[in-house]
Order: sequence, then structure tokens, then C-alpha cells
Amino acid sequence: MPRLVLNDREQWALRDLLGAEPCPGSPLPSRRALEDLAVLIPADEVGAVFQDGSYALTDGILLSGDIDTLELEKSPGGPHYLGIMHWSEHPRAAEACFGGLPAQWDSVAIGFRNGATCLVQLFLDRQGPFTDRDLAMLRMLAPTLARLTRERPTPALPASLTTQERRVLSHVAAGRSNAEIAADLFVAPSTIRKHLENSYRKLGVTSRVAAVARLQGRDLPDLDLRERLERLG
Repeated sequence: MPRLVLNDREQWALRDLLGAEPCPGSPLPSRRALEDLAVLIPADEVGAVFQDGSYALTDGILLSGDIDTLELEKSPGGPHYLGIMHWSEHPRAAEACFGGLPAQWDSVAIGFRNGATCLVQLFLDRQGPFTDRDLAMLRMLAPTLARLTRERPTPALPASLTTQERRVLSHVAAGRSNAEIAADLFVAPSTIRKHLENSYRKLGVTSRVAAVARLQGRDLPDLDLRERLERLG
């Protein structure tokens, strides 16, 4: 295994990533966690996708922006792999999963189970090959990345909640202000306020605190401890 020597910027990114928490109500890591990952393993594109029990991709995030629903619907349904996959070393698997790598590009991915039937896969793409050091870094980070992808979507939320509304609520649950959420999602603060208004109406609540309680399943006082643990995965 290559010796991993980190510069100051990489050390700060590693500390930040080790201290990161999962996004409540979302199976995907935060944008900041992906930014830290991109410092530790440089790439032209870094993101994550969520695959449900039917092998369909239903949610995704990129550092350059969110993956919209149309892009997910056009994506192949798999196979998606658990553990680390260095796609250039497995061209037949790359062809089966997403049609193969573009010329001069390389890609690595790491997948984790999310509940019994779902999967979260993080991916990094770049021009030029990923090195043994990059793969060693990914192996070292695997336990931390697994912890950040174990949150499960709350099943009791209304189906009418859009992906973006759920994402905004997850940021609210993490304690972020409207301005901070707007900056993270590259939209105007007024757009965040509109998403929250729509979310409150669909959830039947009138405040951020009540919305977060619904998101995290804390609005059901009649659940005993065992049932709460089952709901939280």
C-alpha cells in the first residue's frame, strides 16, 4: 500500500470529512463532504447516486449541481457495485453499467448498502488515470464514507414532496439557514423559501422545527423505542 503523505490542504479536508455527519432524511452525503473528497482524490467530476430496491436511480448529487430527474431516468438501471470499482481495470463491467469510459478518461466508484435493498454509490471521474495512491486513499476513507451514506429516506413522508424539497428539508435539519442552503444549491433564497412553503403545506406543519420532526420521524410519540429504531434503519 502506498504511503499517504498529506499536505496542509489535504489534512484540513480529511479532518473536515472525518467530522462530517450524515444528512438527516437523505441517503446521500452532503456537498461539502464531496468537496472534501475531491481535495483528497482530485477529480474533474465528483458525485453520488441512490439506487432503490428496483435498481432504479432515484436521487443524485454532483459538485457542479444536482442531477435532475430526467438525467436519472435516462441512466442505466445497473448493475451498480458494492465496494471499490476502478472502471478502467474492468472495461466489460464499465460497458455493462454505463456504456464504457470516454477516451482518455478514468473513473472510480465506491458503493455501500443503504438498508436491505438499496445502494448508494459515490463516483469520481477525471481525465488521466487514477493512481495507486488515489485508490489507497479511497480505501482509507471507506469507513467514513459508509457512515455518511447510511441515512435512509423517511418512508412516512408524502410522495408529493419533490426531490428538491426533500433536499432543502435535509439542509434545514442540518441547521443551515435559507441563505446557506441557497448558496449550496446555487439558487436564490426566494426559491428556498418557496420550497419550504410547499413542504410545510404538504407535511401539514407550520414551522421549521415541526418539518424537521416529520423528516426524522420524531412526530410520532406513540412509537416505542424498537419501532423508532426500525424507522430510522
